[in-house]
Amino acid sequence: MASFKLTLLLSIVAFVSACSQAPGTTVTTVTTSVTTVSMDDENQSGLLSSSDRSIIRKTWDQAKRDGDVAPKVLFRFVKAHPEYQKKFSKFANVPQAEMMTNGNFLAQAYTILAGLNVVIQSLSSQELMAGQLNALGGAHQPRGVTPAMFEEFGVILEQVLEEELGNTFSTEARQAWKNGITALVVGVSKTLKNPEDLVDPQTKLSPHQIRDVQRSWENIRAGRNSMVTSIFVNLFKETPRIQKYFAKFANVPVESLKSNGDFNKQVALVADRLDAMISAMGDKLQLLGNINYMRYTHMERGIPRGPWEDFGRLLIEFLAAKGVSSDDLDSWKGTLSVFLNGIAPKN
Repeated sequence: MASFKLTLLLSIVAFVSACSQAPGTTVTTVTTSVTTVSMDDENQSGLLSSSDRSIIRKTWDQAKRDGDVAPKVLFRFVKAHPEYQKKFSKFANVPQAEMMTNGNFLAQAYTILAGLNVVIQSLSSQELMAGQLNALGGAHQPRGVTPAMFEEFGVILEQVLEEELGNTFSTEARQAWKNGITALVVGVSKTLKNPEDLVDPQTKLSPHQIRDVQRSWENIRAGRNSMVTSIFVNLFKETPRIQKYFAKFANVPVESLKSNGDFNKQVALVADRLDAMISAMGDKLQLLGNINYMRYTHMERGIPRGPWEDFGRLLIEFLAAKGVSSDDLDSWKGTLSVFLNGIAPKN
């Protein structure tokens, strides 16, 4: 997703954040998150083209010169959707006829203006912004904020810009802003989730997945050596050539593997490594370190992606046979996919 798409989203998230916070709080959060990052890559693909981003910046620079823009946008939004006024505690009960002269209302309007100005003029790191959006989406989901609110606010913003800019707000400019609002709704729809379901941008795992996998692992952890033994035996029976990657027991008949010392050492090593990786899932640095260790220690052996995929498939079958629930199995599948992509990435 292009950086501008994310920055536009964050700017209007500043509006929603303000619903339950004191004026000024949102500006501090937004400013901190965007002033230390680099400019975006003009070659990024997404719903917004570089032309759209340029037009949005230019028209915004013109519109913000009128100090009434922010109060107009917020007033029209609240007037069109009176139910949202209750979300602004500082002026929740102020009559609409008095809003444009109410200090708390005006303070909130200019808080939104400042947030919009900062993020529109500053394109940030995609990864950093993704993390911010995850955090904001998770924080606002319990408050009942919906993608529709962002879409409705965007419509009001577009109307005010058209009035302020007149002929300058051309057909091309209108389309650029429509594209921006579309990008906003697409982005926010993906981030307004339960915090437990938000995926970490680095590990690609959610707290929900981690909890499911670690909980179900505890029920089979004591028998992990037996599990790995069963998986290896079935794996070698299915695809005999995979056994050749293990030089110390490459030529041992499959039927004799369970009594082979080298095979049992390998089983214990794999079982303990899997245990270490699952135990470390809640520690980002340790988990990524374990995955990188597995990747680089196996690269020299030339083991392709296929055997890893087969091992994961057999592990899922083993878990299902042990009665692991379908929800937990989904978390296992997602987790094993992360492990697999880290250890043996696709070419």
